[in-house]
Amino acid sequence: MSVIVLVSPLSRQVPLLEGADYAGVDAGALCCMRQGIPMVFAIGDFDTAGTEKTRIALSTECHVLPCRKNETDMESALLEAKARGYDTIILYGVLQGRFDHTMANLYLLLHRDPAIWLMDEKNRVRIIGKGVYHICKEYRYLSFLALEDSCISESGVSYPLTRRQISVQDIYTISNEITASSARIEVHSGRLLMMECDDQHE
Repeated sequence: MSVIVLVSPLSRQVPLLEGADYAGVDAGALCCMRQGIPMVFAIGDFDTAGTEKTRIALSTECHVLPCRKNETDMESALLEAKARGYDTIILYGVLQGRFDHTMANLYLLLHRDPAIWLMDEKNRVRIIGKGVYHICKEYRYLSFLALEDSCISESGVSYPLTRRQISVQDIYTISNEITASSARIEVHSGRLLMMECDDQHE
């Protein structure tokens, strides 16, 4: 499985994922450069990169976009990653900062490509459909929101569920905690937003 991490300008410490490629989105390229992370490409209008734009262009394959455009820099990065055939695309550092940008990135996950993951230092968000998932205890909280009428079972958690029907109006499936080495999640039907989260102050 091929994985690429698209690093946003708001990223601070970028995680090093074994076997993953990296791309810098706008000033996210500077985050990669500071950590010495090689990039397969950088893309954006680089309006937040300031005088560092030339250094970015010299360090990797660079796609400079116009400042006035219909797509966000992250959307353009996503399209480039999909064109290169990556199976999993991680949008990193996209769950903080301006709320409109956060929602735009969430919409990319919900409406463009279910293979996208949204991540920052405290959160990991993705869509899961019918199947069985074993979730390791990497984050404190494990939460789900139904994207359509769904049926889910959870075990190895503080609040287990057995074939529970949940609708898009239900929010009681948040803030669960894994009590075993991993949780077993089975989606019997439907699609859910799965969120693994830590407290922001930790």
